Amino acid sequence: MRQAKQVCKEMLIGLAIWVAGVGIILTILATHRLAAIAGVIVGGAVAAGIILHMYRHLDIALDMDAKHAQKHVQAAAFQRMFFMAAAVGVSFVLSGYIHPLGVILSLFGIKVTALFNPVLHKYLT
Repeated sequence: MRQAKQVCKEMLIGLAIWVAGVGIILTILATHRLAAIAGVIVGGAVAAGIILHMYRHLDIALDMDAKHAQKHVQAAAFQRMFFMAAAVGVSFVLSGYIHPLGVILSLFGIKVTALFNPVLHKYLT
């Protein structure tokens, strides 16, 4: 489980780098800069919560038998998808305050950090 904790920390560091980059680029390009920054912050917070949720529920599922673990993992995946969809939906409803592109790009950071985790791991260790 120590290795999973290390990967979780690396994913959060990678996400912070991604969110900072997206925030800088959107601040330069967006017409409503405050909404763009709010979108990046909201998306980054939800993405960080999703990474921590994955770590926590992986630990829980490893202590279960196979049948219950599969159901638990599926329920946890549904919860993560619900929160991602809710964040994007709220950003579309409140697009004057929270820019949807910032939320979507920040949530996309989960995938980006998963792909670049081996590179980040090499530099952090």
